[in-house]
Amino acid sequence: MKFADCSLGTMKTVFLCKEKYFISAILNSVSAALFIFVADAMANSPSDMKMFIALDVFLAKLLGGYFPPKLLDKVEADQLFVYVVTSDTLENGKAFADRLRELNIAVATTTVYDSKLNKVLTCKCYSNTKNESKMIENNIPETFKHHIIQAI
Repeated sequence: MKFADCSLGTMKTVFLCKEKYFISAILNSVSAALFIFVADAMANSPSDMKMFIALDVFLAKLLGGYFPPKLLDKVEADQLFVYVVTSDTLENGKAFADRLRELNIAVATTTVYDSKLNKVLTCKCYSNTKNESKMIENNIPETFKHHIIQAI
């Protein structure tokens, strides 16, 4: 029961972060009800069993906090992410954009000027899958500035 309580509590937090408030509220309510049963079982158990129950609660909390986000991550549909990447030099920006194009990732480039009035390249990289997002992230050099926009 404690595993279910913890799993529901973790999923509540995930859905709250995703701004799905109604689902989050339902999960929170069910989790609170399960907690009452766990607390009652702990209070009514013999004293020699409390250590085993505490160990059981520890393992349930550990596993209940770990597995639900992993499961939701596997089940969650891919979303479009847009990476806006600004190169340190124009040449490095061109090489970066060409490298992504070789990986069949959609890239739109714009020539801009940095704070020192050097001509640099800004790339908008569009990833449709988690795999493409990883490819983009793995190819961004440390000297480049970037941020990620999640498309709705």
